[in-house]
Amino acid sequence: MTDGGDEAAVGWADFCARLAALGDTLPDDPADPGARADGVRHLARQAVMALQGHLEHGDPAHPSFHRYEEPWVQWGGPNPDNVYLRAPIDPTATYRLWGDVTGVREAIVSLVEGDMALGAFGVWSEKTLSELAVGDDGSLEIWISPDGHPGNWLATDPGATQLLVRQYQVDWEHDRVATLHLERLDTRGAPAPPLTDAAVVEALDRAAAWVEASARFWSDYMEGARAGMAHNVFGPPNTPPGGAPNIAYGGGWWELGPDEALVITHDVPDADYWGWTVHHRHRMDSGDFADHLTSTNGAQADVDLDGRVRLVLAATDPGTANWIDTQGRPEGLLVYRYVGTRTRPVPEGEVVAGSAVADHLPVDHPTVTPAERVEQLAARRRAVLARYQ
Repeated sequence: MTDGGDEAAVGWADFCARLAALGDTLPDDPADPGARADGVRHLARQAVMALQGHLEHGDPAHPSFHRYEEPWVQWGGPNPDNVYLRAPIDPTATYRLWGDVTGVREAIVSLVEGDMALGAFGVWSEKTLSELAVGDDGSLEIWISPDGHPGNWLATDPGATQLLVRQYQVDWEHDRVATLHLERLDTRGAPAPPLTDAAVVEALDRAAAWVEASARFWSDYMEGARAGMAHNVFGPPNTPPGGAPNIAYGGGWWELGPDEALVITHDVPDADYWGWTVHHRHRMDSGDFADHLTSTNGAQADVDLDGRVRLVLAATDPGTANWIDTQGRPEGLLVYRYVGTRTRPVPEGEVVAGSAVADHLPVDHPTVTPAERVEQLAARRRAVLARYQ
């Protein structure tokens, strides 16, 4: 470091150089002309996520919730039906989390070791909203500490460094998202100390390391899925290391020609929640879910009269209900999630010609006109943007 108080400036230069080096790792996919542009934007989004998390919301002594996995800040396969919050914690300290959860459909509160991309897979304590005591007025209070506490309590572990909250907005236009508050008891009301050069340099170093690890991990994860999965076939649901114990995940790798579609059929699970999401190759993002139908869920999807759900994954609008849009990508990962499920139906997939989709659906399966699709997409965009105002 140089003299004269330039440590922070040197730290910034190092951070920028490390990000620049990541540009050499971007994919060049002849089958996907937009891969480079999407890759650059993805790195920029990763940098935003890392800077917010480590420079602005990285102090467990003065915690603040960091909202992430917005349409424009994605990583690690977010669920478009979730509103995600996270905050760093000191596992030796006591924290109070509270808010009014009136109208919230479901939430999962977790204490975790950290991020999977950094090799931190531990989930130390977890509760769903339905497992927690909520006041008649909708008030929720949770104590987070190493020692027992009356009421709702999450026990910390020496390895727990992050508090995560997933709120489920399944009906995007009507389900409420709560404003939650977090305080550490021994620093309550005390402002954080002035920022120092050393603190900035340390935060920038952590942020750069996070982007480097995350970009590599999720790219490798997707390539592993591509190589290890049978294409256009779906496996049974399970809970992977680092995932929420209450969530069973399943999925399959799609690979479709420009005039092909994948028709997916499954029984309706007996679950508190179920949904489907596209995740794109190289990035493990969830597509532009504000402007495209890259996901659907139990509140949005039509169920046929025989009690089965039929989805159509395709690059172009098939004119049917339950379309999942690939955004023109020839391949990628399609994931389903069952939360609090009592049954675990395994979906079936069939590749069909895009022009013949209707022949593979029941006669009663709803159709969607171009005008109706415009209205559906406009309502989807309004709902997503309102969520993040």
